[in-house]
Amino acid sequence: MTEPASDLTATTVLPETQPGVGIARVDTTSLTRMTHELSSEQGARLADLFATEAGDDAATFRVVYALDREQRYVVLESVVSGQRSPALSQLDPAAFVEECEIYEQFGIRPADGRSMNRVLTAPGTNRRLGWRGQGRDGRPDRAHAPHLVEGEAIEFPFGPVRAVGWESLYTGLVTTGEEVLDLYLFYWHKHRGIERRLVGRTPERALFFVERADGLNAIGNGLAFCHALEAAAGSDPPAPAAHARSIALELERIYNHTAAIAAVCQATGLSVGQAGVEIVLEDLLRLNAAAFGHRYLFGVLAPGGVRRAPDRDAIRGRLERHCDELQRVAHALLHTNSHVDRLEATGVLELDVPRRLGLVGPIARACGAELDSRRDHPFAPYDQLVPAVAAAQQGDVLSRMQVMLAEVAESERLIFEQLDESGVAATPVTPRSAEGLGWAESPRGESLIWLALDDDGDIARLRLRPASVRNWRAFDDAARSQNVFTDIPIIEASFWLTVAGGAR
Repeated sequence: MTEPASDLTATTVLPETQPGVGIARVDTTSLTRMTHELSSEQGARLADLFATEAGDDAATFRVVYALDREQRYVVLESVVSGQRSPALSQLDPAAFVEECEIYEQFGIRPADGRSMNRVLTAPGTNRRLGWRGQGRDGRPDRAHAPHLVEGEAIEFPFGPVRAVGWESLYTGLVTTGEEVLDLYLFYWHKHRGIERRLVGRTPERALFFVERADGLNAIGNGLAFCHALEAAAGSDPPAPAAHARSIALELERIYNHTAAIAAVCQATGLSVGQAGVEIVLEDLLRLNAAAFGHRYLFGVLAPGGVRRAPDRDAIRGRLERHCDELQRVAHALLHTNSHVDRLEATGVLELDVPRRLGLVGPIARACGAELDSRRDHPFAPYDQLVPAVAAAQQGDVLSRMQVMLAEVAESERLIFEQLDESGVAATPVTPRSAEGLGWAESPRGESLIWLALDDDGDIARLRLRPASVRNWRAFDDAARSQNVFTDIPIIEASFWLTVAGGAR
């Protein structure tokens, strides 16, 4: 750990507690000043904000900033006492959702007194909101920030039960008839308290739950967890295992992007295109099972390495054919005017939104933000492979689809480039009384995990931050950008987020 820091300037380089991560322990006054300097003056990206217990009337705030150009993270730690904290979202709007979470968990709200949204539990719940049953009694004094629907507008409720197989999600559409004027989103129906349930578990058992917390990101989240654990131990996986992990991660990216394109076709009503893409999706899932033993790649990772190597023959025999078929179908889709017309200028996000809200993944890249933790915060083997980053400028559904197609081609290249180097291997990982920060570029963007281990090496506290947590906050921006009711499913499909990834 570093010595306490009282100030931060543009020339400060914090001592690294692990490669690529610097930690500064500060008081609340310095926390406000550093947040301003990092976000406003240095252009750092807010990656996460969360709190942990620090006594009966205090909590330790941890603010994680990514300095992508410098390929490092900065973690600001500050003990906050009482029921008021610095209003960080006044300085960096990307912090607001996390401030709401902290308010529900600890009863600590920003000092500016702004109304807090409910993001973890349903309004009206009577259960205690303190972390692990501790903290302050009662519930927040306001269920959500008030909103008014006036004039000729009405709020059209949709969800949380929407259709068979869809996750529980409430969207309140404000409209005068067809055009969507505003949208309110609530995804707390699915909250499962996973972070609490992992306390006291061994890292091996915790990995099982992390993989399933957001099932379509099993490798992305699981790899971030393994990196955090290995950082706490000061160890690195063997090179063959690192390559096997990367291959699994890229296979996960390919099938997720394929599923997203199929969902976009379904939302536009293009049944023939949907069928063509879903045939490829099924082939890719079967390839996952042949290559790693599971359609959704569960059970591949292990602390310090992997449990199995990829089946090279299965990948060589099938992957190129499946990716070529996807590109063939996509070419037809992009030359179908009735389909493309539904995608262009739909669900537009302005170019400043990724910076303002801290977005990641294809959603950010479709708005011109070339962020990719494989390149910006590289770990083996990406420090040698250097993946190309696809980006677009229009910020609409079509741009998001084009970015995903480009990433599929790049993932295919990365897999074949390292296939011969992959294998089964593991390094023993047994840290105790240690902390670590881990990350990985999941299909939806940067997954981030911070963990602390107790004297027995079990989980003392874990923060799980899938990419969906950061990206859902832009959905209402996209929905209100001159869209109509039937555009909303198209926008949601192009975002391709999971509710589970937000309500964990």
